[in-house]
Amino acid sequence: MSIKRLNRLTLGGQASRRDDILMALQALGCMHLVPLSEDNAQSNRALAMQQPTEASEALAWLSRVERRRRPVRDKELVDIDELVAQILENKRSIRQQQDKRDLLKERLQLLRPWGDFDLPELSSINNLRFWFYVVPLKKFSDLAELELPWQEVHRDQKNAYIIVVSESEPEEGLLPVERSHVGQHCLPEVQEHLEISEQHLEDLYAEREALTRWIYPLSQSLAASQDRAELLLASSGVQDEGEFFLVQGWVPVDAQETVIELADAYGAAVVFEEPSDEDQPPTMLENSDLTGGGAEAMGFFQTPNYREWDPGNLVFYSFSLFFAMIMNDAMYCAIFGLIILFFKDKLLASTSGKRLMNLGLFMSGLGIVWGVLAGSYFGMTPSEGSFLSFFHIIDMNDYDAMMKLSVFIGVAHLIIANVMTAYINRPSPKALAPLGWAALMFGGMLLWFGMTGTIWAWLGKFFGVIFMLGGAGLVCVFSSDRPVNNRKDLLLRALDGAKAIYNITSAFGDILSYMRLFALGLSGASLAMTFNSLAGQVVEAQPVSGVLFGGLILLLGHVLNFALCIMSGVVHGMRLNVIEFVNWGLSDEGYPFKAFRKKED
Repeated sequence: MSIKRLNRLTLGGQASRRDDILMALQALGCMHLVPLSEDNAQSNRALAMQQPTEASEALAWLSRVERRRRPVRDKELVDIDELVAQILENKRSIRQQQDKRDLLKERLQLLRPWGDFDLPELSSINNLRFWFYVVPLKKFSDLAELELPWQEVHRDQKNAYIIVVSESEPEEGLLPVERSHVGQHCLPEVQEHLEISEQHLEDLYAEREALTRWIYPLSQSLAASQDRAELLLASSGVQDEGEFFLVQGWVPVDAQETVIELADAYGAAVVFEEPSDEDQPPTMLENSDLTGGGAEAMGFFQTPNYREWDPGNLVFYSFSLFFAMIMNDAMYCAIFGLIILFFKDKLLASTSGKRLMNLGLFMSGLGIVWGVLAGSYFGMTPSEGSFLSFFHIIDMNDYDAMMKLSVFIGVAHLIIANVMTAYINRPSPKALAPLGWAALMFGGMLLWFGMTGTIWAWLGKFFGVIFMLGGAGLVCVFSSDRPVNNRKDLLLRALDGAKAIYNITSAFGDILSYMRLFALGLSGASLAMTFNSLAGQVVEAQPVSGVLFGGLILLLGHVLNFALCIMSGVVHGMRLNVIEFVNWGLSDEGYPFKAFRKKED
């Protein structure tokens, strides 16, 4: 993956053919527009952004349906305005019917304790009325003072259901609770109304499903509306010069021939220019679907500058490794992969989704490998002599070894960032400063490994000191580009170098941040083992009922631990790439290339 080279395109054409040329550029879809007349663009921006909200709402309503009908591709077979009105009416009817059904369910729940009854005619009982009260059992003794006739018709563990007979509603405070409003309809009538409501809902759901066949024409109508809006913005940003106009933007170098052919077809003139040092071109990433998920994940947080390098390919592998180390369980990672496969169809619907799916599956596969090497299966370790124990070569309880592994991974990650920064800036002497930081980090790691006996002490001390001194010298000398013309400049240059070397504390802190890989992986494994131990203790204490409660502990505990591991793996795995890595690998942030492209098919 790389950042595509761009050139500035200035196109001039006849004012009478402006709309045709802009529409052709939009159909070509390879130009990032730069407004030449910002005042005109701003004046029409609000008008261009007025999208058909009702059509968007209708499309969103249909897009949430899981089961869809065979799509209709002919856009001429339906009137979009009538279709939108029908869809929104379906949405309104479903919402109303759902509210009605919910009210009926509440009414049914309220009526059930009172049983099946019909209220008599008032004239048949001398205009007396029945008033319903749900009295908590702890307040039941208060009814002894009630002078009105009453009858208990039902009782459960908490409440007594009381009917008071009176011509008018009893005064407030006469009973210890407020009256229960059961309504005029009896239990069978409410059940019948609920059944009818459910049937109406089924019909409306079926209508909604049938309307999904029109998703394509509706989406194309919205796309055409967005195309018109972008065309209006593009037209507002051109520079009028009387009988001709100018439009400017950035195009990929490999698309120049196509633009020239378009200009020849419309009698326009084009000029291509290399970006100057003052220009800030947009960043157009060239990603493959296989490993493009790293760039997609990074894109949520930062877009690399046009003159920097694209770390997406490296992030694809480093983020997957960090995620695997934090998850630290083969079965958890296998479940994560199955979840991704379950949503495979939805992810494959877009290019971004396909790339993220490939990233997720690679994370899952690498996590399974790490979990097998760490010997963790739902927090359980394979017994000695078993087949799986043969692959158990990583001991998470060996704190010293895991700390060294985490530091090695952190140093390697940051060295790559500095080496790539040096490569991008290789024409400038300042490229030697990131090489110095890489040497300084590598030397410090060698020195530490030698002191702890990981490698020969003399080897670590000798090469570690050499790399550290050499790296520190490069950082001090080449971190500043201040010209040296006199002694004062030399002194200031030395102060700049001393200030730069002070960042060694930041480097030390960033390297130690990678210790979270070991700490989070160990905490997840420890929590899984704790749930396993608790479930085993419950089963031992209660051999019969303990199986049920032990199973619940295992299920809920591992679901909770799985969710925590996923969150930790994503958040902290990406944090190490976005903060620590980017801090050393990318100096400036860019903005993405947005092609002036036709969205309608």
